[in-house]
Amino acid sequence: MKRDLRKFVVNKKNLKENETIVVALSGGVDSMVLLDILNNLKLNLNLIISHVNHKKRVESDTEYKNIKNLAKKLEIPFEGYIVKDNQKVNFHDDSRNQRYGFFKAVAQKYQASKIIVAHHLDDQVETTLMRLTRGTSFSGYAGIPEIRKDRNISIVRPLMEVTKEEILSYAKKYDIVYYEDLSNEEDVYTRNRYRHNIIPLLRQENPNLNEKIIQFKDYIESADTVLNRLRDEYIKNNCFYNNVNLRTFNELEKIIKIKVLQYLINKTSNNLVEVSYEQYTSMIKLCLSENPNQTISLGHNYNFVKEYDYIYVELKEKYTKQNIEIKNYGEYFVSDNDSYIFSKNKIEQYNTHYFELCYNDKVFPLYLRNRNNGDKMILKVGTKKVKDILIDQKIPLSKRDKLFIIADKTNVLWIPGIKKSHQNKDCIKRIYIYEVK
Repeated sequence: MKRDLRKFVVNKKNLKENETIVVALSGGVDSMVLLDILNNLKLNLNLIISHVNHKKRVESDTEYKNIKNLAKKLEIPFEGYIVKDNQKVNFHDDSRNQRYGFFKAVAQKYQASKIIVAHHLDDQVETTLMRLTRGTSFSGYAGIPEIRKDRNISIVRPLMEVTKEEILSYAKKYDIVYYEDLSNEEDVYTRNRYRHNIIPLLRQENPNLNEKIIQFKDYIESADTVLNRLRDEYIKNNCFYNNVNLRTFNELEKIIKIKVLQYLINKTSNNLVEVSYEQYTSMIKLCLSENPNQTISLGHNYNFVKEYDYIYVELKEKYTKQNIEIKNYGEYFVSDNDSYIFSKNKIEQYNTHYFELCYNDKVFPLYLRNRNNGDKMILKVGTKKVKDILIDQKIPLSKRDKLFIIADKTNVLWIPGIKKSHQNKDCIKRIYIYEVK
């Protein structure tokens, strides 16, 4: 018995009366059927047709014009985007990013909170099997979500439980005009190979493949809800300014560790970085090692960093070393907000992070700079390398080269907030140096 797809979409209750929604219209049978369904619902929806021409087929320009004319005929606003150039190695990923970027821009223009996409059950089966084969995140094994939130916009797929056969039947019944992409018949694309070769074989083994994929999706989503709750509880108690306590992290179960790492990576990179299971395993192994300072590159200039008692993800930024020669008293800036004051007199309001340097003859020039290899400091019990001082103080490796020090031509005199050199108090003159933040 065939379902009434219009009633089915209404009964999903994903759409509200009178709301404005963006319809992602490719021109294929799936999206053209979806448009017809939405346009015939008794919900008085304000539809916006949104179409992207990727310029990959000779028919693309004609289809673009025809869809634009259809929108005019239906008296529905039309928004189109023509891709100027797409020479990316991964055409499909880049095309998807461009499409959804455009759809979101259209949604913002019309103040729509939903983008409606025509993915269906056959897409779900293909996607799940592809991800099982190539690997993905735990959440990813659930396949395509029916509703996905992207900040203040929802990506809604009303046909997610509808088969391709039902969509084709609807198109035939209502004489829907649509455009066929002949590249869908070419096995050069992974999805097409699954569609034409692998899935038919699996259906021979089990005609109820669709139901089994739905069951698998339900299991994964239910388990994922529990795992996300455990992750959130851990993050709430053990994550401070995106730094995670290493000791408590190492006590977690592996799957929760992966969830925590995924959270750190997504939040820091704004979902830009995709990490493999092997990379997660490497990060977890690194956290258990005895080396206190280690880094793993995640791509896109992001690093996973372990530093003593914490782990975090950072964007690797270029850092230019500074070496400021101090020839006289005054204030010297090392950034827009940070400076150092060199004064003849003690300044009472600056009572922390200051250094009193004793001298008899001349004190200048001094140097306000980042540390160098081989830097040494004179202590009460002899001379010690600055590198060893920083290690003893457990200063993270990523911060060591960015620290500012005060030095003369020979030795480091002061590492602000960390260590002061030994001073001979039997001196005639003094200079007071203040760190100002």
